[in-house]
Amino acid sequence: AVFSEAVGFYQIGPTIFVVQGWDARTESGTRSWYHLQSVVVGHKVSSACFCPKGAEDLCDHLRFLADFGDFSRLSFRLFQPNPGNRDCILFSRQKNENVNVNLFSVVLPGQTSVKSRVVVRHEGDDKGMGTWSCPKDKDANALCGHITQARHYLQQLLQQDPSARDVNSASTSAPARVATLQRPAVSYLPILPPAWAALPGEHKLYPRPPAMLSPPDLICLDAARQGSCTCGARCTINGERITRPCTVYTLTRSYESRIELQICAQCSSRHRQFIGGDLRELGLFNFNNRILMTHDLLDDYTASYTSSETPFVAWASVVSRRYQRHASPKKFIPDSVFRAAWFAYSRLQWLVKDMQCPKCGPTPEDTIWDGVTLSFSKKHLLPSLRPPTTVDNKSPHHNSQYIQNQAMLINKKLRHSVRKILVGPSLWGDSGDDTDDGNTRNSSAGTGASTKGVEKAVTELCARIDLIPATYTQLSAINHDLGELFNTHFGVGAISSGVEAQSVYVKLFIQISAEESVIQTATRPALDELNKFIQDPTLTNASCLVGIPVLYNVLKYEEGRGCCYPQHLLGVCGWIHQRGRETLEQLRRGSLSNDSRQDHHFSEEPINFTSWEITGSCYNMPQIRRRPAYPKLKYDTSYETGNRRGAKCSKYYAQYGEQRLTGGIMCVWCTHSICYGFHCIPKGEGRNDVFSAIWTHWPKPPKRVIYDFACALGPYCMTREAEFFADTQFLIDDFHAKGHTKCAPACFLRTYSDIDPELASINSSAGECGNGGISRIRKSVSYMSQERAILYTKIFISIWNR
Repeated sequence: AVFSEAVGFYQIGPTIFVVQGWDARTESGTRSWYHLQSVVVGHKVSSACFCPKGAEDLCDHLRFLADFGDFSRLSFRLFQPNPGNRDCILFSRQKNENVNVNLFSVVLPGQTSVKSRVVVRHEGDDKGMGTWSCPKDKDANALCGHITQARHYLQQLLQQDPSARDVNSASTSAPARVATLQRPAVSYLPILPPAWAALPGEHKLYPRPPAMLSPPDLICLDAARQGSCTCGARCTINGERITRPCTVYTLTRSYESRIELQICAQCSSRHRQFIGGDLRELGLFNFNNRILMTHDLLDDYTASYTSSETPFVAWASVVSRRYQRHASPKKFIPDSVFRAAWFAYSRLQWLVKDMQCPKCGPTPEDTIWDGVTLSFSKKHLLPSLRPPTTVDNKSPHHNSQYIQNQAMLINKKLRHSVRKILVGPSLWGDSGDDTDDGNTRNSSAGTGASTKGVEKAVTELCARIDLIPATYTQLSAINHDLGELFNTHFGVGAISSGVEAQSVYVKLFIQISAEESVIQTATRPALDELNKFIQDPTLTNASCLVGIPVLYNVLKYEEGRGCCYPQHLLGVCGWIHQRGRETLEQLRRGSLSNDSRQDHHFSEEPINFTSWEITGSCYNMPQIRRRPAYPKLKYDTSYETGNRRGAKCSKYYAQYGEQRLTGGIMCVWCTHSICYGFHCIPKGEGRNDVFSAIWTHWPKPPKRVIYDFACALGPYCMTREAEFFADTQFLIDDFHAKGHTKCAPACFLRTYSDIDPELASINSSAGECGNGGISRIRKSVSYMSQERAILYTKIFISIWNR
């Protein structure tokens, strides 16, 4: 076949060959191509073929090379004008029904190993249009460097110009990629979760079979059930039955057995397959009628990878050694075969109703959100991925707009002046000259170095004091009581009196001068409680202001003094309430115009999205809305890079492997570390992921959203859907609070938990605990395709929740 050129065997270099795949059954060539290297070392010929059988000494190419060592009769075709350039070689060019078929041997620049070479196939015209394929990047032709290099090289040959480029290389005519789930197994009925992961009171689909120590000699078909074929066909067991040998793999060894089958009438006559039984009642998983595995074996891998970092290869190696120890008649199957079987088995496992906490119910009031760097390669990214952030032509258009001047103090320079006066060394100086050990604070040691420091401190202190009169005037112009309250505690007269202002008043004015929106300080329920207090300033009403901690602490301080609430303080309460209502009304006016019905609980039409396994979005609640488009918000869906959030916050966004991997997953947890769902992030985590997940799945938003960047998430959500999120608090958990050095106290959960025992019981690190568990599968997922990565993650989270 080689000498007649029915099968390709091309020498493209002194030691390198390109060989065509060979099908021994039909005695013909295949569409696959491989590389072979043969080098003379002394008196010995060292050869290696990189076809699938090359490592097993069963390779037909090596046998041919050993039998016919004279290369002079082999095809030798080089279509390159520059023999010095060996990165891309066109070794075959044929015409097939008016379409050119070009075959290239390509290696990327910087790679020298023959193993790194691939064969790129092109079927199309000389302009480069048509179908391009590469065996290493089957699903990512548009991004494949081998194909790009071959496209440019083809034009260089045809145009006889070494600098020629393929102008169409940015696009490819390859069909749109779709989710390509593997061929189904013969077993098709839902399978019970492992016994150790079963939930109390969970519905049992069928009686759980005992652990199978050894299979029966004959595994019979069940006439009461439909049978299944690997082609996907199912039919009633009523035809002639035949028996075939099969191998049953258990935890410790393999067993030879026989299985009853029925010929599948729907398979083509050329590739006739058989109908087999589901066998779940026996505790067996029928992979392909030849390979059967016990549920215990498959569940053992699930137990391993959910408990510790366990890749398939490592686990298969352990089982292989166990088989050897128990003198198994057959070796354990290769890890690639087991991997395919495990994913087929996992798709059938009945892991439902486990993304819900029995204490928090279907919609928890307190939710913890966090992005996890659980990513797969971008080259496996499919168009079928539909996170909640997806905006398409069916998405409604909402007319929300950016609302300026949401801070409590509109004047930015005034906010800066107030903070400059309050933040830093005390305006009243040190409270004493002695230290704890009785020594004088100022000593003669280091007087030369300390003198400059003292002078600088005095200069800064004088500059801060000089700001006070102008700041007092501007605050009074905004609100008389605000100016007077500031002057009472921080005015020049107060400093001269030597009586230092209480820390509760310092925190109050720091919050008043914060860069954050006034809605961050007081949500709608908090404003309602504040209004009640203003109307009737009693102790009982004051105790209800736990939603505004800075005011609550000031009022408690005044109560402790045994005095009535100062009139100026009550006036400031009224001013804060007014600013909050004004800002909330501005935001609500924009969001209410989005939907004249003001109905935020149901979509206008049913939403029937496909399985989470395809879309990568899996939550315990169904999707009830589409993510709207906001044409008036310029940067609505822009990707948020790993940079600072701006002047308002010093914390950086989390950074992922942005060059090679996707953006990870976004998870939502309750305070008991139960994951309520997740979705895959195509590019990088951002506020849009949390906003879109809540908007599309929650009938009513959570009472509290705890997130690393809650300081930025709150304004993001309120700008878009103020009416929907008006009752929600956005808080930063204790774990991430350290990096937010510029954020005001109202952004932090600990500010509220210090005064409200109910919030003190919230485990804000529940998400970090869950994320720590998920990190066990980070390495395995990074090498998986999209569909497998999603399923692998879902199984892990389901087992974690159980």
